[in-house]
Amino acid sequence: MDVLVSAVGQHDNIGDTVLRRAYLDEVRPLGRLHVFVGDKPDGYVAGLGLHPTDVVHRSPGSWRASVRDGLLAGSFYGFDSGETEVRRAYARRYARLAPLLALNRARGGAAVQAGTGVRADHRWRVPIAAVLRLCDVVTWRDAYSRDLMGVGDVAPDWAFALGPDAGTLRAGTDRPLLAVSVRQGTGDVRREPPDASWARRVRALADGLGVTPVVVTQVARDAPLGDRVAHDLRAEHLTWDGHDHAAQEARLRKLYRRCSHVLSDRLHVVVVAATEGAVPVGLATPTALGEAPDKVVRTLRAAGITGTCLPHDLPDVEGAVARLARVDRDTVVDAVLDSRARLVGLGERLRAAGGQSSAASGTAA
Repeated sequence: MDVLVSAVGQHDNIGDTVLRRAYLDEVRPLGRLHVFVGDKPDGYVAGLGLHPTDVVHRSPGSWRASVRDGLLAGSFYGFDSGETEVRRAYARRYARLAPLLALNRARGGAAVQAGTGVRADHRWRVPIAAVLRLCDVVTWRDAYSRDLMGVGDVAPDWAFALGPDAGTLRAGTDRPLLAVSVRQGTGDVRREPPDASWARRVRALADGLGVTPVVVTQVARDAPLGDRVAHDLRAEHLTWDGHDHAAQEARLRKLYRRCSHVLSDRLHVVVVAATEGAVPVGLATPTALGEAPDKVVRTLRAAGITGTCLPHDLPDVEGAVARLARVDRDTVVDAVLDSRARLVGLGERLRAAGGQSSAASGTAA
């Protein structure tokens, strides 16, 4: 059967290709994989790890036609993974697909939405959740999103599926570094950049942990801020031009294998580093009444990693050092390996849904 999956993330964000690559790898065995990448550059597409047999779709019009024809014939359809919003524009897309999803199911097809996180609550979640009930498998990467939507269950973020084997993760290798990565506020997401006093607190945290700070850029738009933080920290900066996702991911993973901890408000900085054996220290913002809990905290919690996050402004360095000193790296590794096993199970569920649908289609024929 044809396997139709959208894989459109941010063009300069390594995490967006890492999580989608893991997702695509799990559904590829079901049949010929069709992947929608839209206008994303070749460097982004390289990070998806596509196979020569995969069919890449760039034109939105031709993709919509392929989805329509595939669902009318009974295919496997996968909604995009990663972060989503439950607003009007998204609800309209789901609503347009609803009749096709119903026909697809009747004709032996399957549909899934796996590994998604909701940014924040909105009333348009109600019609979206109604459409998702037409899916065979629905999972969310955190309990907040699952509880908000009222459909499906929780599984770790797809990015936890990748990384070295258990033996490599458990090896007592030298880890003399603390990776630091901070989100650059852009567009409608404005934030005060960390100042020199913040950098002094990070330096004190690194000294307390007995490690050397190094700044990393995993999202290209963060590079200018990374330069500034590196200057204030008097640290090296592993920067990036934002083009070749695969090459930058390889450089980052090599560095993360030398880190005891990683300090960041970027979700997939801490997740990818954790899959290389570093303790993920999320820089969490205070949650105002009625707002969604910090996505770094809730996504790590869904993966079984708790007690490692700190307030974004690091007001109590001594307390932070004491807190992180109590974190056993082996416990983090155990959580990563358990998350990986849970994602293997999720992959089996996705393939079972597609396999059962394919068998049903063959019986009907």
